[in-house]
Amino acid sequence: MRNNRLSNIYDHRTVILSNEAVADGHYLLRCECAEIAQHARPGQFIHVMVSQDTGMLLRRPFTIYTMDGHEITMLYQIIGEGTKRLSEMPEGEPLHVLGPLGNTFDFTTHPNPAILVGGGAGIASLMLLATALRKNSIETIGVVGAQRQARLLSVTDLRAIGITVHIATDDGSIGHHGYVTDILIDMIEKTNWPRPTIYACGPHGMLSAIAKIAANYGVPTQIAMENRMGCAMGVCLGCVCPVRTAADTIEYQRVCTEGPVFNATDIVWDI
Repeated sequence: MRNNRLSNIYDHRTVILSNEAVADGHYLLRCECAEIAQHARPGQFIHVMVSQDTGMLLRRPFTIYTMDGHEITMLYQIIGEGTKRLSEMPEGEPLHVLGPLGNTFDFTTHPNPAILVGGGAGIASLMLLATALRKNSIETIGVVGAQRQARLLSVTDLRAIGITVHIATDDGSIGHHGYVTDILIDMIEKTNWPRPTIYACGPHGMLSAIAKIAANYGVPTQIAMENRMGCAMGVCLGCVCPVRTAADTIEYQRVCTEGPVFNATDIVWDI
């Protein structure tokens, strides 16, 4: 992973250009943030002030989904009061956006292929990476999971840039009836790839399972963690996760600064 902690960070006061439902309980918000769009890299995120009302003083972290000129988008799920309030904000509503933050995915090893595994809204963290991989002519495969078809995200966007997408749903309403990890294991066992690398984001249980697959099959794997954050600047220590160091000790690293991207096998999942 590449660490961009020395990169410029910008605090934009902007307005919402669009904020539309794209799936059950999921929205795509578009706003103009010229400097962020210029400097952001795959895996980085923004910190958004939804409202300055009492109880809404903390910003919320969101992955940068796409960038186009001076505009960025974020794909988000309604989880709590903050994201519910955000989903109700109309075009023209002011928004404070801080970023880009965090480190980035690394594909300088020239994976062949790059396997993107997204569970639920976790696929949002992989879209910038998908675009960068295709621009660098790297073969890319998508594996996208959801609870049901109505909550499936990003399949059309991935296919639009030439990525083959495999789908899994918990209820079997579309694609494989089961988990993305079922598809991943099947592909690894049946395909003799030169240099496969897995890039993943999604629920904790899914990421833990993918880390075991990475260890069992010896496939390099990078994951984007989605821990809750307070400051997103490395001060409050509210987003730490246990990581095994090169010295075989365990230390708690900040997802907002040392992450959000980690080697899957470095995370200590059973603490």
